[in-house]
Amino acid sequence: MSRWFSRSLQGYDRRLWMLFGGRVIAATGFSIVMPFLSIFLYTEMGVPMTIVGMIFLGNALSGAVGQIIGGELADRLGRRPVMWTSMAVRGAVFLLLSLAIAEMVDLRLISALLMVSSFTGSLFEPATNAMVADLVPPGRRLEAYSILRVGQNIGWTLGPLLGGILAMFSYASLFVFTALTSVVVAVIIFTKLADPRRTAGQVDRFRPRDLLRIGKNRAFLVLCLASIPLSVVLGQMTSTFALFSEDVVGISVAEVGYLYALNGAMVVLLQLPMARYINRFRMSHVLAAGSLMYAVGYIILGAASDMWVLVVSMIITTLGENTTSPASTNLVANISPENERGRYMGVSGIFYTFGWSVGPLVGGVLYDSLVADPVVLWASIASISLISMAGFALLGRIIPRAVDRVDGRTPGSQAG
Repeated sequence: MSRWFSRSLQGYDRRLWMLFGGRVIAATGFSIVMPFLSIFLYTEMGVPMTIVGMIFLGNALSGAVGQIIGGELADRLGRRPVMWTSMAVRGAVFLLLSLAIAEMVDLRLISALLMVSSFTGSLFEPATNAMVADLVPPGRRLEAYSILRVGQNIGWTLGPLLGGILAMFSYASLFVFTALTSVVVAVIIFTKLADPRRTAGQVDRFRPRDLLRIGKNRAFLVLCLASIPLSVVLGQMTSTFALFSEDVVGISVAEVGYLYALNGAMVVLLQLPMARYINRFRMSHVLAAGSLMYAVGYIILGAASDMWVLVVSMIITTLGENTTSPASTNLVANISPENERGRYMGVSGIFYTFGWSVGPLVGGVLYDSLVADPVVLWASIASISLISMAGFALLGRIIPRAVDRVDGRTPGSQAG
């Protein structure tokens, strides 16, 4: 296993490993907060889950704007300036959030700060994904994106463990820690990371009708639309899943942290082996299979009565996450022209961020209405992922087979 791992990691640009380290640090800070945010709002501030979902929806709207602006700026200004600036500003915003949480200020101010943090954080992702595509040849991109996901989930292993302990004493301390990690990542990128040289021509100035032009790429549009229900389901992991585990099943906040640490540990251990295995399949088929795994995991969650059933559900949904996340990003990289890769990453990120953040609103409404019948609650949520499964099956019928493979096609070409 160790020899296979070392062989898999050879030959990458050292800047990929710097991005890996940055992901570990940033994800540790982010995951200290996110699994416990809905618990804090619901149990400490008495906010109904429907309103909690609306707060996450506000984050979605600001995050969607951040995704498209981040992709555009990454193409025009370079990946590095967008990345370090977004992390620096996010660190400042989380510091303000820690003060707001400590003083239990008006919910509207907390919601506004969360929206700003979502906007600044969303600038980072398309720039990072575009840099990976710049650094790594098409045949190794799936593995490279998987490496970043391993880094992210090392953070998601450490963060919830620490957050579950800190949350028992002070929720404000969670936001202070996140602020510090964001600043550390900004300093690393600013001082150590250089932008890759890109061979494609300069990107044209962005115009709103460019979104319509990108939308005419039928394969890309179907991929984005099919990703929405899947990310709605994924969005339950940061809100409904955590609250249900504590409020209905009756586990402690620390045990909620253990569940999310299990999620992170599974990605760390299994993401690269799974990426190598799914290399042999078409990406649209991989995405459809992963969507089905989410549905199965959530159906099991409806029968949860103790920690062990929650563990089984988390294992299955994490396998779905390991399957879908790198495949989706790799497919966007294959579809997009090189000089517009940041723009395409940003546009796809709008759909993902919207679904991921509107998920808690959908889950909140269902939770307030159906929490007395957990089987119906989670079966309703599971059925949403089946919509994505159908969408990815359709994608497999219209996308060129060469684009749908891991190694894609010649950079700079475009699937129509």
